[in-house]
This record gives sequence, structure tokens and C-alpha cells, in this order.
Amino acid sequence: MRSKIAIVLAVLGLLVLGTGIGQRTIWLPPATLTASVPAVSSPAPLTVIGPELLNTRDGKFTMTIKNDGPIQLAVAREGDITGWIGDAAYTEVGAATEDFSALSSESKTGAASVPNPSGSDMWVSEEKGSGELSYTWQAPGHGDWALLLSSDGKAPAPTDISITVENQQGTPWAVPLMVIGSALLALAALLFLVAPRKTQDAAAVAGRRSAVRPADPATGAVEVAKILAAREGSEPAPEAPAHQTIADIRRAAAAAKNNPADDGGAAAAAKAPANDATSALPLSLRGEPLKDESPLGEEAAVEPAKDDSGSKKDADKNSDKDSGSGSDSGQGGSPKAGKPTRWSAAARKKAGEAKDEKNEFRASGEQRRVKAVKATTRWGAALAAVLLAGGVSPAMAADSTTPAPSNSAEAQPSAAAETPTGFPNLLDSQVQRIADSVASVVATGDNAKNAKELESRVGGTALEVRTANYKIRSAVDTQAAVEPVNATVLLAKIVTTTQTWPRTAMFVTKGENNQLPQMLTLVQASARENYKLIKATPLLPGQTLPKVDKEGTAAVAKDDAKGLLMSPDAAVSALSDRLTKEDSSFKASFKDSIYITSVFDLQKKVAADAKDANYVFSHKANTEQMVSLRTADGGAMVVVGYTFGIDATSKENANLTVGADAAVFTGGTETTKGFTLNYAEPVVMYVPPAGGEDQITILSATRDLVGGSFK
Repeated sequence: MRSKIAIVLAVLGLLVLGTGIGQRTIWLPPATLTASVPAVSSPAPLTVIGPELLNTRDGKFTMTIKNDGPIQLAVAREGDITGWIGDAAYTEVGAATEDFSALSSESKTGAASVPNPSGSDMWVSEEKGSGELSYTWQAPGHGDWALLLSSDGKAPAPTDISITVENQQGTPWAVPLMVIGSALLALAALLFLVAPRKTQDAAAVAGRRSAVRPADPATGAVEVAKILAAREGSEPAPEAPAHQTIADIRRAAAAAKNNPADDGGAAAAAKAPANDATSALPLSLRGEPLKDESPLGEEAAVEPAKDDSGSKKDADKNSDKDSGSGSDSGQGGSPKAGKPTRWSAAARKKAGEAKDEKNEFRASGEQRRVKAVKATTRWGAALAAVLLAGGVSPAMAADSTTPAPSNSAEAQPSAAAETPTGFPNLLDSQVQRIADSVASVVATGDNAKNAKELESRVGGTALEVRTANYKIRSAVDTQAAVEPVNATVLLAKIVTTTQTWPRTAMFVTKGENNQLPQMLTLVQASARENYKLIKATPLLPGQTLPKVDKEGTAAVAKDDAKGLLMSPDAAVSALSDRLTKEDSSFKASFKDSIYITSVFDLQKKVAADAKDANYVFSHKANTEQMVSLRTADGGAMVVVGYTFGIDATSKENANLTVGADAAVFTGGTETTKGFTLNYAEPVVMYVPPAGGEDQITILSATRDLVGGSFK
């Protein structure tokens, strides 16, 4: 029966093991899956790959883009790409289907051509190729990101797009099946090895059992009679009657000892009834003392045994005491007290055989118990192996190619999230790239004294100042150049989180040729335009930049006074009045400033040098280019450009003279009517939060001649 079970287990084990191996070989699914964009019927100048696709498998995929012409790929926030596209036509590529066989796509109608997207400040990074481009996605920061594909803005953008990911369809049951199959084969082999031994010779077993414990009381009685005869040193007694028991023979032997002359004692003892129902059993089975059971007599029975609980020394003392007392020397047929009993060789041989038979009986029982324990152990081990193999769960044997889940919030952005808020519009890499570009363009224009070289990166007041300076320097060799713009060292950056346009950023830099750190204010007027430098002012001595959240700051509306000492508009008006009048009602609203002092010193000097004219000084703000940014303490930095005007009117047609720099704009140096001179005056001030300081601080300011005329 065991062999049949072993064969069934072996076949079953081979099937299970083969199934497990097959899952890792012939039935193993492909290592990767590829999904592609179906053919697009309406080509467009732009293709957008949204966050739904970029978030696939936590961005762990490889993208392949093919095109007949050039390929341009730009990385930016989703809102920035949407803003750049505007009303243009584009193809939107979304997430893959459930079976990962295709990528969803949708065509959006609009303008058939756009400016070349390459080089925009909003792109965090760009890659270019021709024919085919392989791209590995990695999110550059927090928020929802997208990719913008194009050729040159006029030709159709690439739409032959595919992504390849690792196949997550693993074989979780492969290892458990192989383990279970191996366990079944091992169990089958174990059953073959523990097959039962051949049956021992029945005759030998029966003989040993009859020698130890005869089934026939009469046969046992004969053997006992022979033992008793050997004990007395006489010939064996004649065979007992067929129905004589061992107890009858013992009583007869005892009677013969007490009365040797009485031949009928043995017979009388044999005929005497047994004391109880167990008298026919050996003494060892009735629980009675074993000393009469030994063929060596009473004195041999008291000899200590090796496994006795008492010590041998105590047994020897008891033996000596009993032999020397002499009180029982005449009982039991024992020899004379104090003398050792001598036995014949035949009696000792009989005793040895009886002892061997007894030990053999005990040994055979012990062997049976050991065999039973070993068999139980083997079956327990086999059962444990089966339970262990069957207890291997699929989770324990998971495919190592299966990616571990991520608890990172970055790795799993919400697909339903709207345009990102609270993130800076520019990353550090963009800030440095923009600063480098602005510095390079300004340096080119300064060297060539050509304002057209500045148009791509300079505008507003900054362009006005440099254009005027180039004009003056072309006519006046002694005219100093405007402070250069540097990209290093970049000391600080202030970036807004505003998602609409215009957007603002401020950089604080200091190059080797700057006497003081410069505050550069840049504005991006629209999504398709780059940031332009609109103001560049030196940080006044002793002033420090207020702290701004490094993760971006919010813009403050011109008329918003919430949480501020005054609104930006009110602060600009107050400073205009303060710079014009020494006794201004807003004098107490501003801290003492080196710039305010310099303005009044200049105005006094001009009035004193030309007593034949009447002078009017003004500081008019251009609020269209005003910038207000929130600081970390709840205050605001306000950047505004003033026009510092000097209007001179001659007294009684007196002759008035202007400098060589002003003559470049007026067309001469003398006039009898009067003149007007204009200076660009960009200012950066700090408006503290309400409940804090009660004075506004002038952080940065400068003044440059930009125009003039004669009346």
C-alpha cells in the first residue's frame, strides 16, 4: 500500500514541479510592454504629453519618438505649456489603455503654426533630435508636469510616440509550485525508504515467546519443576499431572523443604487450592516479592542489583546482618547460618538460562517501543515537510520583477489636480540660465553700444537707461557706462507662484565690476515671451534684503492694503511727495535714507547754480510697470520707476546752460527760454506689515539721464 501511495505522490510531484518550471520558461510573459499612439488624422504644430501618461508606472518607462524631420522636446509644468500653446492646434496624448496596447490621443483645433518653442524660459529642460529620439522621463520637481513636442512650429509635430514599461504580469505561483512539487517527490522517496521489513521467522518468534511465557500452564509447571530440582541438586521430578499448575508445584516444593521425609507433602500441597485467582501467574506479574522467583535462593535474592534505587553498600550491610543473626537458620531449607551457599554447575547454568530468557523478553519489548518511536518520527517529519511546502503563500514567492509600491506623495500625484499652485514659476536651474542669458545679452549690447542687441532680454526702464547711455557715450567720450549686469555671484532669488501673466522674478547678483550688489527685476509679459530685465538698481549701503519664502512668493495687488502699513499704490504716491518736498506730510512715513538725502542735495545745487531761472522738480511714478511681492513677514517689496524731472524757465530771457550729456538730447548747451531734463529713477522700497514698524525703507535706487529738450 505504501508503494502505491509513493507512486501517486511522485507522479503528482512531477506534474506540480513541471507546472512551476513551465511558468518560468515556456509560459513566462514578455519582460516589457509597449503602447503606441494610433495614427493621427489631423496633424498639428504641437503635441502635448500630459501628466496622465507621465505618471504611468510612477514615470518608470522609456519613450521613443519618431519623426521624418527634426524633433524638439521641452519639459515644463502643465499650466506653463497650456499657457504657451494658447489658441494653437495641438495633439494631446493621454494615458495607456488597460491592456497597454495603445495610448489615447485627441486632436485640438486652432492656429496651424506657432513661433518656434525652442529656447523658452519656461522650459525646465530641452532635448533635440532628428528621425528618432529616445527619452527617459524623470520629474524635475513637485507638481504636474508635461512634455511639448514640436518640429519648428510650422511643420507637423511628431505623433509617432510609444512608451515601453516593464511587464507587471509576473508568475507569483511559480516558486510555490516548484517547492510543493519538490516536497511531494521527497515524500514519495521517503515512503519508499521506510517500507516495512520482511516478517521474521514465525517459528523463531513463537519459540521465544513460549520460552518466556508459556501458554500452557502444564508445560510451565514442568519447567519450574526442573528448576526446583536443580536448586536442590537432585534429578528432575517426574512430570506433573497434565492439569497441575505452577502454584501447585511451588507449594509442593515448599512442603518438601519443611518435611523431607513426608513424600505425600508435595502431593498434598499440589492438591491444596490456590489462595487467589492470580496464583497461577508468575510472581513478577502478581506484584509479589521476587526473591522466591530467583533459582539462586533467598540469599542470592538479597544481593543488590545494578539498577536498584538503594546503594550497594546498604544492601551488603543488610545481607550480613541477616546471615549472622541465626534466628531463621532452620527455616526454608537454607544452609547453616554464616556460610555461603554452594551451587552446582547445572544449577548455575539453569539460573543463567532463566535470566537470559527474562532479559530477552524485556529487550524485545524495548526494541518494539524504539521502532514505534522511530516510525512515528519519520511520519511526523514527512507530514511537516508537506505542511511546510503547502504553507508557502504566493506573497512569499512574489516575482522579483514586480516593482514595490511607493508611499511617496511625489511619485503618485493626483490625476485630478488642477493647475499647480504654490510652486515657484522657476526652478534654480531656470533662474541661473535666465540670469546667464540676460547678462550675456547686456554685455553684448554694452560692448557694441547698440540698443537693438538688448531687445531680446531688456525692456522697460532698463532698456531706456542703456539706450540713452549708448547715445551719450557715442558723443561724449568721458561719459561713464551704466553699471554692468552680472549673473554671478547669484546672492538671492525671488520667484512668484502666480500662474497668470505677467510674471515677476528678482535676482540679487554681484560681479567683480559691481561696486554694490545689484537688484535685477525681471518680468515675463506673456507665455511666449522670455523674461526681460526692466530695472537694475544697486542695493543701498547698509540695507539688507527682506526674507522671502524660498518656495516662491505671491504678488500683491497695487491697491491691496490688507496686512500692510499701506497699499503699494499709497506707498508710491507717498514717496513721490516725500522726494519732491522737504516738508512733505509723509516725511515721518519713511526712514532716513541716503538716497532721499542725495535727491535734495541735487535739487538745491541746481537751484543755486542757476539763479537766473526758476526750477520745478518732480518725481512721477510709472505705475504700469510697478511690481509688488510679498515678503516672509507679511510685508511687501514694491518696485517702481519714477521719472525725475527738472523744468527750468529763464528769468528775463537769461542765458541758461546745460551739460554735454544733456546737450545730446537738447541739441545744444545754451538757451534763453528754458529746458527740461528727465532722469530715470527706479526705486525698490519695503512696506512693513501692519502692526510692526511704522516706517517704509528705501532698499535700492538710482538715477540716470534719459532725455531732455529746450523750450
